[in-house]
Amino acid sequence: MKRLKTLLHSGLIGISIGMICLAVNVLLSLNNQRIGIEKAKLSFISFLIWLVVSFLIGLSFNLSSWIFDNDKWSLREQIIINFFVCFVAWILFYFLLNDLSYTWQSFGIAVLNFVVVYVIAYGRYLYNLWLDIKHINEQLKKKG
Repeated sequence: MKRLKTLLHSGLIGISIGMICLAVNVLLSLNNQRIGIEKAKLSFISFLIWLVVSFLIGLSFNLSSWIFDNDKWSLREQIIINFFVCFVAWILFYFLLNDLSYTWQSFGIAVLNFVVVYVIAYGRYLYNLWLDIKHINEQLKKKG
């Protein structure tokens, strides 16, 4: 029951982030078209797509954190699997922001953006892990 509650919570967080991104996207498109907000329209289907994909992205990021709970896999395997789970969510979100339009150039940009963000995020994670291990080793040396 706790896992289901966590999944639901993650999905709702995904929806909230997705709705913020949708609002920003709509406002930016209004600015480019120089029309007032009262003339802005969003189809119900587009809104549902944003809603569902945002929920699924929230679930996928929660799922990606579960990967690190598996003690049977090495850290390298965990990072590789986590990379691809997060990558799929990123690509979905990226193309959703671009009205599901696909070109090889936009795909390359999405991949490059993801790799940069992933390296920064997990570089920081691994650096903090290294600092924690260093601190534990220092504490063990003092006791030994």
